[in-house]
Amino acid sequence: MIKKLLLCTLVVAGLNGASQSFSGMYPFTGVTSGTANTGTTDPTPPPTAPGLTFGSFSAVGTSSVPSTSGAFSFSGWGPGATNGDDATFTGSLNPGQYYGVTLTPSNNSSVTINSITFNMVRSTTGPRHWALRGNADSYAVNLPASVNSNTNLAVVATDVFFWAMDSYTLATGKQVKGCTVTPGASYSNQTTPMTFRFYAYDSEGSVGTFRIDTVIFNGSASIVVGLNTLTHDLRAKFKLYPNPSNDGLVTIEPSLLSITKIEVINILGAVVLTKSTLSEEKIKLELGTLPAGTYFVRMSSESKTSTEKLIISK
Repeated sequence: MIKKLLLCTLVVAGLNGASQSFSGMYPFTGVTSGTANTGTTDPTPPPTAPGLTFGSFSAVGTSSVPSTSGAFSFSGWGPGATNGDDATFTGSLNPGQYYGVTLTPSNNSSVTINSITFNMVRSTTGPRHWALRGNADSYAVNLPASVNSNTNLAVVATDVFFWAMDSYTLATGKQVKGCTVTPGASYSNQTTPMTFRFYAYDSEGSVGTFRIDTVIFNGSASIVVGLNTLTHDLRAKFKLYPNPSNDGLVTIEPSLLSITKIEVINILGAVVLTKSTLSEEKIKLELGTLPAGTYFVRMSSESKTSTEKLIISK
């Protein structure tokens, strides 16, 4: 039992590969308004990052035509504010009106979202309040909000953003900066899709618009290899040498001869080499073309999967 527990600890420690930070920005440059408009889904190619797939933004429960090109801006938000009044608001968040986007961790990857920053603009009769929610609690509670270096915006109530001065206007094409959301532990080390929704409300008129731009997701992605298929049997380990390898030439001595597949996986979760149907007592891997770094060698038989960490140093 002690040996098995020790093996479990070593295997898990070997699977937590180095994380890689990312900063994925949505610029909305492909959005067009007018007759040939792009509709309620942003056609701009989404950002990319290792270990993560970014979805496209969509508008739900709003007008069907973007109000401007080059940004995500729609009208039709719930009423509740009066022009020129900075104190009286009668509306509330409508769960059926929002801008939504989904981020999906890649296979064998774990993703943490550290922060979401974005710029925004409202028209002169647009919404005065907005908030972000996520799928971790079925969009029940606003995510932690803050405003950086912008006295015209504020955070009120429970993490609700507020356009603090109705008399405050922007020149055409300008953006209001400073909105930040910190998702927290519910969006840390996630292996399943994460969906975020931007809700706006307390509009001063039905044609009032709410615009978001330069939305940036900051976080990190780490590899998670075979956690639910790894054996805890000490006899299932295999020899892997030399490790570290200076030239990428590696020998594997499996404890069983019925090996069906060997995979070499980089720290971002990508399989960089596969060998199948193997029966040799000693299996040679030529990995000299791979960059120096940390890899995982995963060996599969008909009933078990084992993984070892490999360092290639050049």
